[in-house]
Amino acid sequence: MLVLKYHLTEEEYFDYNYYTAWASPDKKGYRIRYYGRVFLLYAAVAVLFIISNHSQQMTVDFIIFGAIAIAYFLLVPWLIKKSINRRVKDILRQPENQHVLGEAEVVLTDTGIIDKDAASESRYSWDAIVRKAETPFCYYLYTNSHHAIVIPKRAVRNAQEKQELERLLNQHLSLTSEFSEEE
Repeated sequence: MLVLKYHLTEEEYFDYNYYTAWASPDKKGYRIRYYGRVFLLYAAVAVLFIISNHSQQMTVDFIIFGAIAIAYFLLVPWLIKKSINRRVKDILRQPENQHVLGEAEVVLTDTGIIDKDAASESRYSWDAIVRKAETPFCYYLYTNSHHAIVIPKRAVRNAQEKQELERLLNQHLSLTSEFSEEE
C-alpha cells in the first residue's frame, strides 16, 4: 500500500489540462487535423485575395502571405497554451472547484486506488484505469479520455515509495494503458 498526500499547484493542474487537451501522443492526429484545417482556410483566403486583387506582384504577395502563415504556425503552441491557461484560471475561480488545489490523498493498493480530497472520495479498481501517462513532473492515471488522477512526482518522497509506485503501476496496468504514438 502506498499513501501519497499533496496539494496540486496551479501549474500542475494547467500542465495536466494542456497535456490532456493538446500535447499527449494520442492527440497527434487532432494536432495534424487542426494545422491542416487552418492551413487550408488560410491558403484559400490568401489565394482568393491575390487572384481578386489582380496584383502584378504575385510573388511578393505570396511571400508576404507565406511569412504571415509561418509566423502564425509558430505562434499556435503559445496561443493554445494561453487559451488553456485562461480556461484553467476560469475553472479555479469558481467556488465549487476550490477543492481541486486543496489537500488530496491517493491510496494505491493491490486492489485499487482511492482518490480523496475535501469534496469527494472515489474508489477505482485497476481495470478502471484506461490510460497512464508520465510527464517530467506528474503521473496521470486516466479513468476516461478527459479525467485522470493526477499524482505529482514530488509527492513520492523517497526511493522506497517510488519503487512501490512503479511496482503497483507495472503490475496492475497493462502496456496497452500507455498512450500510443500511433493514434
